Amino acid sequence: MELKDPILSPAPIEVVRGDYKLLEVDFQDVKQFSSRASKERVAIKPTGNTIWFHVFIKNELIGCCGLYTAPKKCRIKGDYFLPEYRGKGAGDFITECRHLIAKELDYDKIEVLTLHPHYYKKKGYTIYKERTQGVWVADKEI
Repeated sequence: MELKDPILSPAPIEVVRGDYKLLEVDFQDVKQFSSRASKERVAIKPTGNTIWFHVFIKNELIGCCGLYTAPKKCRIKGDYFLPEYRGKGAGDFITECRHLIAKELDYDKIEVLTLHPHYYKKKGYTIYKERTQGVWVADKEI
């Protein structure tokens, strides 16, 4: 999915594309997903440098994701969708949204630690190494 003509608003960040919406929220708002996500090895934890988002399909809250921002790098993190909404294209949407947001924040590369390197390879990421058991490091020029 390539994000064409998205609506990107200033803070709080909101990206709308068709039935999909990504909305910046406080960590307290995504915390509701942390218990279920941790069972799937997805870390949803507070960090001072993470922008957190709720993800919606047709105005229904289906999950969350984050974008870690540090002075020299940004990283995709904390992707979690309720099981009944997986495989419907929301993952492609949030990946493209975070590319767009990172670019707007003047990053030229985005990184991910992932359990799904094949997905990110299809998205043009370079897969580097297995960091810990089953967790791979990848990045992409944006």
